[in-house]
Amino acid sequence: MIRWLLHWSGLDDPSGAPYLFWSGIVGDVFLVGAGWAIVRRLNCHVRGCLRVGIHDVVGTPYRTCRKHHPAVRTGAVTEAHIVAAHKDVP
Repeated sequence: MIRWLLHWSGLDDPSGAPYLFWSGIVGDVFLVGAGWAIVRRLNCHVRGCLRVGIHDVVGTPYRTCRKHHPAVRTGAVTEAHIVAAHKDVP
């Protein structure tokens, strides 16, 4: 168990523990944290939805996917849909 933990944290190589620590476990934690931040920033704001949220909901700070946006329910957004949505905004 101890040997596995030392290997996972990057401390079992004779080339230097500080280097291995920073390039091992700290590097992994940074990459996982950066990936999590990107997913949280880009995903739909509906709880449990993992789709990319690219549609802003007018009048709110929320971004939703095509499935959960109140105005975009089916298919891709067309030019006619954009013009109609622009006319509805005060």
